[in-house]
Amino acid sequence: MKIPFSWLKAYVPLTSTPEQIAADLVRLGHEVEGVELPRAGVKGVRVGLILSKRPHPDADKLSLLQLDIGEAEPLAIVCGASNMGEGDKVPVATIGTSLPNGLKIKKGKIRGETSCGMCCSETELGLAEDASGLLILPADAPVGMEVGEFLALEEAVFDLSITPNRGDCMNARGLARDLAADAGLPFTDVVQADVVTSAEVVAPVVAVAAGEDCPVYLARRIDGVKVTDSPAWMQAALLMAGMRPVNGIVDVLNYLMLTMGQPMHAFDADCLAGDVSVRAANDGEPFAALDGRNLSLRAGDLVVSDANGVLALAGIMGSLPSGVTDQTVNIMLESAFFRPARISETRRSYAMVSEASMRFERGVDPLMVAVAMNQATAMICDLYGGVAGAVTACGDAAAVNAGVEVHCRISRIESRLGITIPPATDEVLARMGFGISRQDDQLHVVVPPFRHDISIPEDLSEEYARVIGFDAIPAILPPLAATMPVQKSRFIHDAVAGGFLQVVSYAFISADEQRLFVADDGMDIALANPISDAMSVMRRSAWPGLLNVARHNLNRQQPGVALVEQGRTYARSDRGHDENSVLAWLVTGEMEQDEWYGTARSADFFDLKGAVEAWLSARGLSGRFVADDAILGLQAGQSAKILVGRSEVGRIGRVDADIAARFDIDAPVFVAEMALDLLPAAKPAKFAPLPEFPGVERDLVFLFERGCSSDAILDAVRSAAGKLLTEARIFDLYDGKGVPDGKVSLGIRFVLQDGSRTLTQEDSDAASTAIIAAMQKRFDAPLR
Repeated sequence: MKIPFSWLKAYVPLTSTPEQIAADLVRLGHEVEGVELPRAGVKGVRVGLILSKRPHPDADKLSLLQLDIGEAEPLAIVCGASNMGEGDKVPVATIGTSLPNGLKIKKGKIRGETSCGMCCSETELGLAEDASGLLILPADAPVGMEVGEFLALEEAVFDLSITPNRGDCMNARGLARDLAADAGLPFTDVVQADVVTSAEVVAPVVAVAAGEDCPVYLARRIDGVKVTDSPAWMQAALLMAGMRPVNGIVDVLNYLMLTMGQPMHAFDADCLAGDVSVRAANDGEPFAALDGRNLSLRAGDLVVSDANGVLALAGIMGSLPSGVTDQTVNIMLESAFFRPARISETRRSYAMVSEASMRFERGVDPLMVAVAMNQATAMICDLYGGVAGAVTACGDAAAVNAGVEVHCRISRIESRLGITIPPATDEVLARMGFGISRQDDQLHVVVPPFRHDISIPEDLSEEYARVIGFDAIPAILPPLAATMPVQKSRFIHDAVAGGFLQVVSYAFISADEQRLFVADDGMDIALANPISDAMSVMRRSAWPGLLNVARHNLNRQQPGVALVEQGRTYARSDRGHDENSVLAWLVTGEMEQDEWYGTARSADFFDLKGAVEAWLSARGLSGRFVADDAILGLQAGQSAKILVGRSEVGRIGRVDADIAARFDIDAPVFVAEMALDLLPAAKPAKFAPLPEFPGVERDLVFLFERGCSSDAILDAVRSAAGKLLTEARIFDLYDGKGVPDGKVSLGIRFVLQDGSRTLTQEDSDAASTAIIAAMQKRFDAPLR
């Protein structure tokens, strides 16, 4: 946003330099991105009178000029323009002048003729983007006078970046109020303009059906206007403020918006049909915007309409058919207060930014709605003629943001800022419009209606800080209570260390995918407004997400994948819903690729089982894998529940081939899932010295009934062998010749060791005898 210095001076008698004013604005919390100096930019350009004009002898399109710039001798200048003649007054850049476009004027020769300066157009002076010839100055322009001074170019233009919470300062009036309050200078506020109205001009009939989004709406007709270009001073002012002149009516409204802060809109009254309504749009309702876009509106968008349709997207942009043009004779002027949240939501949904929307969505001064309406009416009638009618007013501007109070302790603000707040600071805030009263340590503040950003004590702390100056606040860290450092979870890190790739999938899946691994028990959490059917319920298993990731990678020529994800699953409960932390694995495809020393090997159940065992071992835990053919979605004979101690903490197995095929995976897929909330606390690692005495390894072979659980067999071995046992495993399985039907021969290898002595034959025999007896008793398994 650009604000000329003269606009600020119109409200407050500032005597500081532009550099000092820029520093004050920054201290008050308004970022100044730059300060342009238009008048200084054309220093050395003077008013020149053309004494003579003749053709260049060697160039058809050049002229030789003699100009009087108030010096003893006239200047000789070679000029390429053609729109000037003898007696005209034009801007003349003298030798040594640097123009805004970076051109430095030097004495030189053009086609053999000496040129001692340059006659300038609006473009070369930085006043316009293009020009058809020289700028012809009025006949009363004093010869030799600085052009910047004669044209009343701005001494300075401030380029500001106003923070989103300070909508009241997106105009010259609001900034001047802050500067006046800060410096203790008088503030000359806008005076209500006197408007002569005529009963012959019919007042618009307006109905506001969306009062919550539009608490104040004013409308007035002005008949008989003659739309022309705005005066030169207004066009120059708008250009300095970074806005392009459009036509007389629009320029007046833009000028008042930049100076007073109230956006307004003018409709061509002859294009309106019937009464005006401020309402919510219907779903799919068409709107042809001024910027040329044709929109299909959503239900709930705030619009201004007539009997034929939408006239404006309220607070953002008017429609093209109802816009004011050079042929417009009668207008309807609109001034309103729209709810900031509604304007912001609509503006974002259509990516439609306008100067008006930027102010409405930050909040305008509700008390300026009527004042700006009258000011605009007076200027339009004065500049372009016309007769104004009565104002149709809907809503009460005085009730908007009225009576907002904030109460807190002074000591609380001082503690937050780290400094003592002098009572003189209250006077500055009072000049800014706040009602301030202190009673001992209590502070009572009545917030002005234009400060929509003040509602809690922290907001007041910011106000005091910017008045005192942020540089005055000491850079001291606040006292912090000592706390125990948060222990970082190693769940996913240990899984990744095992060779798995961490992935993150959506917590939303389709209802069909949910049924693959979770029975339909009515405990799903369905989304009320899902993005799509594929993301309609909260997941109760992480496996569908991993299968989708695996399919994505396998379809891109990955020979195999090993994935792991830590996340949450969700289900309904008596408390509303439960969130459970889980760690899930998936392996499929090649675990080892073809090499010169061996062939490729596909993933199997034991690859994943070993990874889960290693993960448990890293936490000092050991797991048991108990066969379970009832796990939904996993293949019978290759699925198990995972136990730690006596608690079931997870599941592991091979995904049913039909389910894998549903995800376009034809290789065996193995998955596991660990309920992290059910895991016992990790056991800290303990140091154990390497044993000095050798161990004893023995093998026993038994004949078991087919179907006996290997986990149950090894558990019985551990119980029978006693404290000397350090390892037990099944090393051989045989069911061929010599083994009866229904039986299987299993070889059990166990290791005994004592860290304090060498074991004897008696120790080995005792353990063997105990194991043999346990196998016979528990499984009726004889020794072979």
